[in-house]
Amino acid sequence: MDQKLINRLSRLEGQLKKLHQNIEEDKDCSSVIVQFMAVKGALAGAYEEYVKLSLDSCARNDKEKMQKLISLLVRN
Repeated sequence: MDQKLINRLSRLEGQLKKLHQNIEEDKDCSSVIVQFMAVKGALAGAYEEYVKLSLDSCARNDKEKMQKLISLLVRN
């Protein structure tokens, strides 16, 4: 797997743990919302990176698989 994606997921995991901790500790709602936004952005970035890798490596030479991936992407 691509190291860049693994690094993104590790950062996302840390952000999510911090968000969970701050909610449990009933931290200020503004900072919790900012953390939610950061997690959302990090997840979107990791998803985008994975999609690029998938289209390039998983489906490059498989037209049927490429069509299936495109259908999934269009639905979401």
